[in-house]
Amino acid sequence: LGLFGLVAHNYSAGTERTAIPVVIRPGPSHAPAGEDSSPVRDGAVVKASMSKPAVVYRVGSTSKLTELFERIGYKLDRVLARGEVPRLFVASLPDDLHNVQRADRRKLVFIKTALPLILYVNERILADRERVKTLRDRLDRGEQLSAFDEAWLSEMAERFGLAKLDFDALLRRIDIVPPSLALAQSAEETGWGTSRFAREGNALFGQRTWSGKTGIVPARRGAGETFRVRAFGYLIDGVRSYAHNLNSHPAYAEFRKMRAEMRRNDEPIAGEKLAGALERYSERGAAYTETIRNIMRANGLPLFDTMRLGNRPALDPPVPDA
Repeated sequence: LGLFGLVAHNYSAGTERTAIPVVIRPGPSHAPAGEDSSPVRDGAVVKASMSKPAVVYRVGSTSKLTELFERIGYKLDRVLARGEVPRLFVASLPDDLHNVQRADRRKLVFIKTALPLILYVNERILADRERVKTLRDRLDRGEQLSAFDEAWLSEMAERFGLAKLDFDALLRRIDIVPPSLALAQSAEETGWGTSRFAREGNALFGQRTWSGKTGIVPARRGAGETFRVRAFGYLIDGVRSYAHNLNSHPAYAEFRKMRAEMRRNDEPIAGEKLAGALERYSERGAAYTETIRNIMRANGLPLFDTMRLGNRPALDPPVPDA
């Protein structure tokens, strides 16, 4: 047990290619079927995918998480001045966040927790996007792709719901979600991180599932309804799933079309504008998108759309026990 009550855990994905960021974990693990659902225990070593954390820290409360932010100089005014967000990744929100009386403090903790995760997921998306563009350009030059690259392209096309490889269609799907939009939607869906779904299932975006018995049953689920709110092992799993949902589900084709037009016109990928294409995200329709835009405006969230992650981990990884 170290400073701020942090407990470090090392993770392995069974490959030397894995390079995954530091994560801080205050609570239990919940994951749907088919994902790593092993709980994180003191000293545990579990398998993780290449986008799962390599090192996990456990911090037990909002006050200790706030102390950690202060320790590394993580302040939003500094972030806005420098355009750089600390590469610090939190696995779960503090269990006591809903008990914090001051709304401004809850919002700060929530934004500082969620923002690096969103930027990290976008970073990975952009890496895939650049790889697709590079392979497309190589083919345009008449070069032969390796079997590995061809298989990767086929896998990506299938993953994003394409019947066959179409570079234009694939690039419309492999693109970022503006941080302002992700922050506003997660704030609305979880009450700035205080909901039961956020606390128990690392679920920030209210994604529903009808498969099996995984997920959390809503207390106010209507009679005859069978859906659950999807639960995740880590916050970053939920962010990744949310981005993939927007990038692949037929309901959000207009969102992807609008974003692609921004790319063609060399416009910023603006969350406030894209929010208007998400009426199908909620049964509330246009009222929902207006709520999302109001959250963005009232909290200055569009300012985060130009932020980037720092190049170095905010914390040095711990030295494993001998």
